[in-house]
Amino acid sequence: MSNEEFVAGIEYPRPFNKYVLSLCESASRYICLLSPQLDHSVFDSADLVDALSALARRSRQTQVRILISDSQTIVGRGHKLLLLAQRLPSTVRIQTLSEHPDWRGSTVVVRDTSGVLYKPAGSGNDAFYEPDSRASTRCHLELFEELWRCSAENPELRPLSI
Repeated sequence: MSNEEFVAGIEYPRPFNKYVLSLCESASRYICLLSPQLDHSVFDSADLVDALSALARRSRQTQVRILISDSQTIVGRGHKLLLLAQRLPSTVRIQTLSEHPDWRGSTVVVRDTSGVLYKPAGSGNDAFYEPDSRASTRCHLELFEELWRCSAENPELRPLSI
């Protein structure tokens, strides 16, 4: 993936998943991931877990926040990102938000302050990738922050203690 150009018309789930990986591999401070169900076909990969794990372990200031609306699928089927969040709960956090008037089911990945991948709800190939746009990233990050403030930790997503 080129880290220098705007790309529109990206198909979901592939090659959308490759753009997700590109943003996550190039993050230096944080990743914010907004996805209704954290689709397995896009987000349940060893390469993505490796990239986010490396980011999470890089420094005390790094952060991975994942916001979903439905946890049943990832709890029922299992999910590599859920396992990562359970292993690194102080750095990788997953929270749920069942509904919010400003979120209609879009999928968004925000990297640091200058990279975003966005897919509107219900669109198959209308996603776009802006790896170097501070303005677009700021807009999506503001939405994510608002949704995150309204979200909550979900007890189903915590690791089971024996």
